[in-house]
Amino acid sequence: MKRSLCNITRIMGIVCAISAFFYIRKSMSGKALFVSSGIKVDYSLINLENSEVTAYVTYDGKTYMRVQFNVLTEETKVIGSIDSIKLNRLIKNNMTLTDADFIEMIQSSARFFVENEIAHPDEFYRQNPS
Repeated sequence: MKRSLCNITRIMGIVCAISAFFYIRKSMSGKALFVSSGIKVDYSLINLENSEVTAYVTYDGKTYMRVQFNVLTEETKVIGSIDSIKLNRLIKNNMTLTDADFIEMIQSSARFFVENEIAHPDEFYRQNPS
């Protein structure tokens, strides 16, 4: 009797473990959590006539990098770096983007703004939230 009770207990334990595995796996699929790092890119000057965009990368109210990009000539001028933000121990492990990533993102946005003649991106995104 003890032997059959022990076997039933083992089988029930295995069934519970398998069902818990599939439940956890099912609940985790397709979900992502996005947490803001606090780093902001401000497109302060968009000159559509000269196809030139100036953006500032800020964190906690302080400007760390200025990127000026001319869409026609593909010329980029960069002043500063975000490396000093990475020294902040609260953000250090959460920040995977480099200066080059931010520059590429700003260049891509600049092309979009100039091609679509968007001089005020904030207003554009308020009107077109998607």
